[in-house]
Amino acid sequence: MKDGYMSGSELRQYLHISTRKMKYLLDHDYIPHENTGCETHKYRIRFQDAEEFKRKTETQKEFLIELTGMFTSRKEHHLKSLPVYTDEDREAFRIWLDKQWCDQPDAIPTLTAAELLGIRVQRIYELRDKKILRCVHVGNVCYVPKSDVIEYAASYEKLSHPAGGNYLEMLDEFRKKRRREKENERRREKRNQEKIQAKTLSE
Repeated sequence: MKDGYMSGSELRQYLHISTRKMKYLLDHDYIPHENTGCETHKYRIRFQDAEEFKRKTETQKEFLIELTGMFTSRKEHHLKSLPVYTDEDREAFRIWLDKQWCDQPDAIPTLTAAELLGIRVQRIYELRDKKILRCVHVGNVCYVPKSDVIEYAASYEKLSHPAGGNYLEMLDEFRKKRRREKENERRREKRNQEKIQAKTLSE
């Protein structure tokens, strides 16, 4: 480790994980890092970020629960999977995010956009290069349309890799709300069915 930074190999040893899992965690922004662009020593991670990640794995029961079974060969674990989001769920999430982020400007600075999505600023530029997000420079500041941030937040790509503390908290809050709505809808349907049955019996 040099100057408070570690390589991907050093991170793998520090966390006692496989190379496959280490690469997945970094490539999907579970751990902040720099991509050096080199074939070897591709990743550069601050020790503080690695330490914070390790602390969360040891103290937060639900942390990384969405990855359960992905890096084990035990057959029973492969039965577990990520939640499936329908087009209806994604549209509801978009609408909900629009309300949650109503105070955000129509053009969001890249640093704020990265925080909302739970990703690195570097990832914003990677998504720009893939034409997933648009970026506009005004002076020394780069902005992303809020509509693009919301669209990406509710995309299949992001929902299938829900990394990032802020994003995970938002998604968890939405899922609880969505679950309550569906439970209430089932209760209403059950009451309506009971009323219909009672009316039929009385006739």
